[in-house]
Amino acid sequence: MPSSSSSSSSPDAVPLKELAAEKAGVLHPDDSVETAGERMREHDASMWPVAEDRKLVGIIDKENPDWQIGGHGHDPKDWQVGHIMSRDLLYCHEDDDCATARQLMETHDLSYLPVVDRDMRIVGIFSREEIQEKAEAKHSPQPQTSKRS
Repeated sequence: MPSSSSSSSSPDAVPLKELAAEKAGVLHPDDSVETAGERMREHDASMWPVAEDRKLVGIIDKENPDWQIGGHGHDPKDWQVGHIMSRDLLYCHEDDDCATARQLMETHDLSYLPVVDRDMRIVGIFSREEIQEKAEAKHSPQPQTSKRS
């Protein structure tokens, strides 16, 4: 029986850049907290990246940030994302493999993880499930088509 110890034979070895992530929509630090809350609800997201010139600079990691700010007596239209974003960033690079991303997510109990290139530009955001599903789909053998003469 052939050995399958080669790292390229595992879905975990698939580099994140091969999962064809779409560019993520981002917030800018100058956007209002109201805009952040609306966008996050529209996409049913519990976190959202904050970027300047597509470079990751922060994360909004609280659901309904506008409601939270409003609950403290502040107008979310007047507060900027830059005031409430977390600068303590957890991310993977696009050339990291799926196993690295999943390990980081498990260690820090993350549901979503931003993926950046080596210049910190956002490539995409993956959920745990997306990483697993896309890696398995990328790794699974493609059906062969028969050729007839």
